[in-house]
Amino acid sequence: MDTVSAPGDPLEIIAKHYGSEFAMVDYESNSMNFYLSTLYSPTSKLNLQGTISLNISKSEMDQVVMPDTEAQREGDLIHQDFTFPEMHEYSNLEYQMMNLYLGMSYKLSKGVLLTLDGEYVDLKDKDDTGWVFGDETGSYFMVRTGIRYNF
Repeated sequence: MDTVSAPGDPLEIIAKHYGSEFAMVDYESNSMNFYLSTLYSPTSKLNLQGTISLNISKSEMDQVVMPDTEAQREGDLIHQDFTFPEMHEYSNLEYQMMNLYLGMSYKLSKGVLLTLDGEYVDLKDKDDTGWVFGDETGSYFMVRTGIRYNF
């Protein structure tokens, strides 16, 4: 409940706040990305391309410790639950992702290309505990082909 005094009197606000409190917490995130790309045209009709990329990332948050406010000591915030003993663990990420891509395009006629490419992605989750969705370690390989029309 807020109350404000009459015009001309000093402003007086009485506020009660239920259900939330905050604490400042440091969050650190470091990410490095490395790319190597190439494009080669051995003939006027054939283009070859490739990319190798590597992402190395790590981030972590300090443990959340909620402050002991005067309102909590007086029992004013009766519906509170400020326990976050493992919340910071969910925000700790450490992973490495490598992406390999090879592709080609062949000119069939003016504006019509035949494409073929493949991609391999490997993700290594280095955090032993996993995070919100568990251990994300895995890889996939994909091959795509198609006909592209350029207008």
